[in-house]
Amino acid sequence: MSDRDTSLRASVEDVDGLVTALLDALQRHDAAACAALFTEDAVLLSPWGPPAHGAAEIRATHQGWFDEGERNKRLRLLDAGASGDLGYCLLAWAGDYLQPDGSCTTHSGRSVNVLRRSADGRWKICLSSLNADPH
Repeated sequence: MSDRDTSLRASVEDVDGLVTALLDALQRHDAAACAALFTEDAVLLSPWGPPAHGAAEIRATHQGWFDEGERNKRLRLLDAGASGDLGYCLLAWAGDYLQPDGSCTTHSGRSVNVLRRSADGRWKICLSSLNADPH
């Protein structure tokens, strides 16, 4: 195995750790923990609202989703890679959303995420673009 292959494998394992931490924060409805996984200058793009710039807006966006009754969030890492201190990951996501009549509707989609390695060596999300599957 080449040094590049070993480095890429380690990077993908690190990204998997980031995805696990994000899923944990989402399932606990912990908006602060979600925002902590983004860089201070991150941008979150979503079809459900205006772009969120920076940690405070990203935290507020997540809190809004939680307040709308989001539950049972699922994430699956589809692809990841890195070169130096920049990386990417493609995620499949799904979540159940409480409806006024008490039923749940499942929404799903994909997200493309650009990652930056922080000074402590951990990956953080610097750009996330959420896309919804057609219903």
